[in-house]
Amino acid sequence: HAVKSSTDIYSNQTQYQTPNLLNTLLGFPQQPVNQFSLGQVGAASLLSDRQHINSLFATHPSDPTSLERAAKLYRNAASLYDANCTWSGQLPPRQHQNPLYSNKIFLGGVPWDITEKCLIQAFRQFGSIRIEWPGKGNSPSPPKGYLYVIFENESSVTSLLSQCTHDYTSSGGSWYFRVSSRRMRSKEVQVIPWVLGDSNYVRCPSQRLDPQKTVFVGALHGMLNAEGLAHIFNDLFGGVVYAGIDTDRHKYPIGSGRVTFSNAKSYMKAVAAAFIEIKTLKFTKKVQVDPYLEDALCSNCLLKQGPYFCRDLSCFKYYCRYCWELQHSLEVIRHHKPLMRNNRNTGAPVNRPLNPISSFPSFVFE
Repeated sequence: HAVKSSTDIYSNQTQYQTPNLLNTLLGFPQQPVNQFSLGQVGAASLLSDRQHINSLFATHPSDPTSLERAAKLYRNAASLYDANCTWSGQLPPRQHQNPLYSNKIFLGGVPWDITEKCLIQAFRQFGSIRIEWPGKGNSPSPPKGYLYVIFENESSVTSLLSQCTHDYTSSGGSWYFRVSSRRMRSKEVQVIPWVLGDSNYVRCPSQRLDPQKTVFVGALHGMLNAEGLAHIFNDLFGGVVYAGIDTDRHKYPIGSGRVTFSNAKSYMKAVAAAFIEIKTLKFTKKVQVDPYLEDALCSNCLLKQGPYFCRDLSCFKYYCRYCWELQHSLEVIRHHKPLMRNNRNTGAPVNRPLNPISSFPSFVFE
């Protein structure tokens, strides 16, 4: 079932008394103006926090990097904002017959003192492996307790799972394998493989996919597949025709995805929600929803490329740098959040998944 809350992150409380767009889209009753409730008093006490958050996204013409910096910051903004609606329930059961797997797996609950030598020794019976340590080399204190193992062949993953302990009590089950480190002998670690068929889910095969009715979903939990993502967004907003999970070159999830709707109203509901909390029996995760970006000209001048997209609903268009600075010169809207497509060459932010829109299944296009 879906439970919707009515927080509106778009209204500027100090300037406007306009109707709450998110409430209107989701069908909530409007609060009467100029009547102070306990909730409003509490919101006022948090105004300084909101102003501080807004200041993080402020851009300045004197700083040519401020737009890119704000876009990069907003790309991972789920920790800064409260969820505007919540979905809680049970995900569709996973049922696979003779599944094909990514050659990459996730290992959780790994001993903190585990070494690459120990891992190679534990998994060499299944073939040659390479270890991917999250954050290693980029952080003075990289996270411990989890890592990725990459096999040369996908068949090695099938062989590994056949030697795992399988817990069938949860949807799809969980796999566990024993590894040893210097301090811990025969510790059970969780193995999370990825079924290739879980990357795409089509609800309406005859429906053409429209990039302008597609949202980008970030901060996804690694155990959420495309069908589950489609199920959640259809419950909340309706009209879902397709969901896809973005993957790396090993076809393993990278923590983002896309959802395409059949109509503009459902699309705008999802965009207005912005941050959604997903609660299941196995995990709780707050995800971030943004418009899916395309190559586009600046919507103001129609002359230059528009690499900056303002996701605030009062703008909601593409800008070149000059037009962004011109449009957002007023202090009251300087905190509007810019989105940018991901640039593979420079690593610049933000919204573009590794799999472009053309990676949608070809049979769904007319």
